[in-house]
Amino acid sequence: MKIQNLIGTRDFYPKDMRLQNYIFSAWRKAAEKFGYEEVDAPMLESADLWKSKGELSEQMYSFMDKGDREVAIRPEFTPSLARMVAQKQKELQKPLRWYGIIRCWRYERPQTGRLREFFQFNIDCLGAESMKADAEVIATTVEILKQLKITPKEAYVRISNKKVLMELLKDIGVEDIESVLKIIDKKDKLSDNDFENLLKAAYKMNDEMVFGIKDILNITSIADLEKLKLNDETRKAVQELKDLFLYLDTYEAKDYCELDLSIIRGLDYYTGTVFEVFDRSRKFRAIAGGGRYENLVADFGGEKCPGVGLGMGDVVLQKFLEEKGKLPDLKKDVDYYVAPISDKVYAQALEISQKLRAKGNVEIDLVGRSLKKQMDYANSIGAKKVVIVGEKDLESNQVTVKNMETGKEEKQPLASL
Repeated sequence: MKIQNLIGTRDFYPKDMRLQNYIFSAWRKAAEKFGYEEVDAPMLESADLWKSKGELSEQMYSFMDKGDREVAIRPEFTPSLARMVAQKQKELQKPLRWYGIIRCWRYERPQTGRLREFFQFNIDCLGAESMKADAEVIATTVEILKQLKITPKEAYVRISNKKVLMELLKDIGVEDIESVLKIIDKKDKLSDNDFENLLKAAYKMNDEMVFGIKDILNITSIADLEKLKLNDETRKAVQELKDLFLYLDTYEAKDYCELDLSIIRGLDYYTGTVFEVFDRSRKFRAIAGGGRYENLVADFGGEKCPGVGLGMGDVVLQKFLEEKGKLPDLKKDVDYYVAPISDKVYAQALEISQKLRAKGNVEIDLVGRSLKKQMDYANSIGAKKVVIVGEKDLESNQVTVKNMETGKEEKQPLASL
């Protein structure tokens, strides 16, 4: 019986795992540089955790368990994180700096950069109201790009503030703010004419209001925002953006960051700063996205706790890195390959390999290859050194060690190993 993996899932062979761990390592290094600690939660949770989250609730893998409870495999992590905080809120020292590398499932149509099973890097800072926290999360995002050798010419962070956009829309007379935000959220996927026509058809807007919305979305600098006639609420929100970009400049992250008021983020819980990472050519969907949320912990029974977070999926990120030639050719991590000349010396070669494991990773031949084939194999796996164990050498209590990078061979006493 032939069985294949399910649609939208992946098998991870050793080569695939090496590449995945390369990405995971960049995520961990960036997060831990900024003082974030790793957390996780159950992969299976009550379905109620996501039922109020719009599109996510439709994409959940959910079922009734044997206790007649509706449970779901997590489609994302932030609600689980909020539940964790709500459960032990009084015991946790703020601000919380948490990150996780989370396996998720969503039942949606597989396409470029999107699968049903994927890993997502999450980073969240909870308990800080200042834009200092928003800047730190975005700076950590930029640090990931730097770790992966992605330049500002190749990818960038598009930043907005939902409060700014909502206040500006109110100022030009838009009444159904939430509905207009949903159309703006689709703007990147629409032609200019389709965007205009969708606004006019759905909300019976006149040309002046449509052009007013487009003018708002064309603002690309804080200075241009400050030139507008702003009410007190809008001015406060604009100041948040101004502070954010000043901090990002100090983080040396500003080259990667641009103001883009069309960024909405489809998830309902974002309340202020929102941002997304895109490749400059816009060939791929968003590489990452996140923002500020104020009410999520309270939604799960805790006290109000402001937070800001990021989610970055491995599938689209790996596709982008492949496209840009940024993925290294990773070999097995083998410090020594022990090559016995024949079975007569195998027991002694095994003893040598065991002693060498105190120094590093060691592999020894198991299938009786000739010396030439063993050398070819050692080269193919990227072994740093080959220890050749022969009868004559052993009579002199020595072995031949070849440095595979330089090609240099030398005799070494067994005692020196």
